[in-house]
Amino acid sequence: MPDTGTPIVVDAAIAESAGLVPGASVSALQRGRGGAMDVDAVADAVAAAPPSAVVLARPPWADPPAAALAGVAMLLDREVVWLPPALAQAAWAVALIANWAAYSQPRDLVRRAQVAVGLAALPACRLPRRPWGCERVQMPALRPMALARWCDRLWLPCAHCVVGGGAPGGACGRCGHEQVTA
Repeated sequence: MPDTGTPIVVDAAIAESAGLVPGASVSALQRGRGGAMDVDAVADAVAAAPPSAVVLARPPWADPPAAALAGVAMLLDREVVWLPPALAQAAWAVALIANWAAYSQPRDLVRRAQVAVGLAALPACRLPRRPWGCERVQMPALRPMALARWCDRLWLPCAHCVVGGGAPGGACGRCGHEQVTA
């Protein structure tokens, strides 16, 4: 992936599972010896990222040692997209979002990311699927550009947080509320 476009900030474990190499457009935050993220290191990394950076984080209840990432990002007024709770689905979403980040404006990337995380969790009967990653999880079998167009068309605003949204029937990528509806 070229180092251009909208920068993303993500947990290094998820970036590694997604096959991403940290660079100018991907900030991958390492965990400390105990497996938890150091709040000061997270604050420094998020503050150093451009204001347009999008922070990708799993929900705190799904990954408590990495909870500082989303919390600090929100305190520093950065855009946060909630990834699926399962590591394999989160890695798929991050790989897809990183692909889009190379050519997407921040607002477009956030909307696409909010739909993508919802698509990762939808039942297999909703979209054609194929095995992805080391765990061979069943993920949508569409090319990134085709999926980007779908995401642009499918995004619905969330009735609970107003600024977020996602895929119809999926969770909001901003507040995590279940069942985004029109």
